[in-house]
Amino acid sequence: YHNTTCTLEQIHRRHNNIHGGKACTWSTNIYERLESGAWRPRTVTMAESIYDRVLTNIQTDPPTTALDPRLFEEATVLLPQYLAGTPDRLEKRQLLMRYLAADLTNNGRSDHAPAVGLLIKLFDGWTWQQVCDFGTSSIPYKDGLEAGEHMVCFNRLMLCLLSKATLRAPDAAHAASMLDTMQALVRLWLCTPDTGIATAAADVLYRLMKIDLPIEGYQQPPPSWRSVTTGAQGWVWKRVFEDGGVYNVFFECCSLKLGTNTLSKSQKTIAQARLMEWLPKIAALDWHALRTTHKDVEDTYRVTGGLLDFAALHMVDFRDDVLMYKCLIDFYAELLGTTAKLDTRTMAQDDSLGLQYLIMHGLHARTAAIYFQVGPVDPVETMFLYGSAANYISVYASEFPTHFLTGQMPGQVNKRLRQTLDLTPGKWAHADSPKSDLHVLVSLPRGALLPFTTSPVALLPSKSTNPDVLNSLATLFHGPEDKSLTLPMTLAMTSITAQDEDAAEGAAARNLYFHYLAANPRFWQDIAAHADTVALGDLALSALHCLKAVITSNWYPTHKRTAPDNLPSLPSSLIATPETGVQAILAPPALEYTLPYLLKPAPSFSNLVGGRGDAASTTYKIAMAKYEVLRAFYRRLVEVAERSPEEGYDDILRKVGTKLAEGPMSREGEVGGWVETMEL
Repeated sequence: YHNTTCTLEQIHRRHNNIHGGKACTWSTNIYERLESGAWRPRTVTMAESIYDRVLTNIQTDPPTTALDPRLFEEATVLLPQYLAGTPDRLEKRQLLMRYLAADLTNNGRSDHAPAVGLLIKLFDGWTWQQVCDFGTSSIPYKDGLEAGEHMVCFNRLMLCLLSKATLRAPDAAHAASMLDTMQALVRLWLCTPDTGIATAAADVLYRLMKIDLPIEGYQQPPPSWRSVTTGAQGWVWKRVFEDGGVYNVFFECCSLKLGTNTLSKSQKTIAQARLMEWLPKIAALDWHALRTTHKDVEDTYRVTGGLLDFAALHMVDFRDDVLMYKCLIDFYAELLGTTAKLDTRTMAQDDSLGLQYLIMHGLHARTAAIYFQVGPVDPVETMFLYGSAANYISVYASEFPTHFLTGQMPGQVNKRLRQTLDLTPGKWAHADSPKSDLHVLVSLPRGALLPFTTSPVALLPSKSTNPDVLNSLATLFHGPEDKSLTLPMTLAMTSITAQDEDAAEGAAARNLYFHYLAANPRFWQDIAAHADTVALGDLALSALHCLKAVITSNWYPTHKRTAPDNLPSLPSSLIATPETGVQAILAPPALEYTLPYLLKPAPSFSNLVGGRGDAASTTYKIAMAKYEVLRAFYRRLVEVAERSPEEGYDDILRKVGTKLAEGPMSREGEVGGWVETMEL
């Protein structure tokens, strides 16, 4: 009878069926007692007991009595589901919620967190209209959104209620009409010492703005066909960017020199970091909103150009605060990335509003100079800023490849990479990997890494190496991503410019691979050796990743839209240069090492010294990765065989198919050994 989803009559009938359909005296007696209410399911009885105990706990005198945390934890689990469905239970739900809400005003209570947690769960599933009917005028949003460690539980409740308005544009507009609430929300987000509350407040504000954003932007009049009652009207945007009281909060909390004196410099820099994390998201929704000016407010803080200018140019003391300078560079990179896909209508496809802004104000060149290490170099500043500057270059090169290639930066980046990647074998194998520079390397358009004679790719070793190097080689040799897997087919087919870029990237990837192989004939011998070294698990997995990247590569053997001078010819050596990656694996010098490795049994757990521990997990991961590589090899080879049946791939496909049928861990004659090993 614990199953409350089963009716009493169903229980009675099912029990009688056990007795061949005859009436059972015991079952009939139980049924009558259940129906009369003498007995009730245990979960219902427990929920009612907890309900009564919670009400008693809240109303206990004196009011300073502490709430029972254990009781409220149980109530949080049981009561939301119990107090639903019938009108009587919904009425009891509202009665409990009003008692809980009234108790929050009890200043003598030492800890309101248990009551707030239960109240938040009871509000689950409510709409903004239901919250308003519950009592908008009696809910102290402004007071509940006050920043402070002692206010965290109240902040959670207020943010929970405001989040109900993020589901419909009219509800968001209604929330925007509450001036004090919106002002308190922005202040809480920027000033609260609790990181979780700051994140939740920023999310609520962002979602309110997103749901209330008109298609044409909040500053444009809505079209006549849009319903005034249902369509987004941009009231939240108007409140944030055009209301002086709300707009002033950004400057008051983030300005170091002219802001409020109630916040310390440390608190203001935290507010600055939160603002810089939030602005790129808003820029992606409506760039022009960030350029909106409010003269009265900006004159007070001696800035012009709107909130974007304040954050990017004036807010941060980057000369004396290197950590905030790092945050500022990360902000530039995020701004660059989020605005790359904006519909800029009349702008060229290799440009964006974010990139234009950064270039126009000299921020693009200043950030690039940090990566290139131009002029006097402060080693402390470099230690903090170099990685962020490298990430900025990576975002720029990957999001705006055409713009990148038309300037002087390809030569400057290659020169820098040739300096940073020119390491001894010992440093490559045992020292910290230059991750930031490798990230820049794989973010560049592959055409910028040719010709190979001056390419930093030639400096990447395959023998004395590390996982970062092999993963970088895998990315470079694989070529462009297959857009058909991530984009609708119609979009992938109609984007001619994207096809041109992919063709160029595919041709350059093939060119890079064969040039690297000609310069390093031991490449596949090293890859097979690393993949078979179970003791170095990360290195083995990266070697398998490199093998799979070549097998599944998206190469273009010819690139008709690229002039011959733009793409160097393939190496004039004795190595074969097939058109696809899977064929390259079956050609010398790869064939001698790759196929035998793929067909050999996976290394066993018993081969390792010690016989237990994490080695089993590593062995399994490597075996599964190897099996996935073999499956990818089989699929790609089937495609090649269908296009060229005369090449005679049947024997290879038969052997690979047999190996796949054995499974990733199949080892003939070692089953008993594996069972014994598992029992250790």
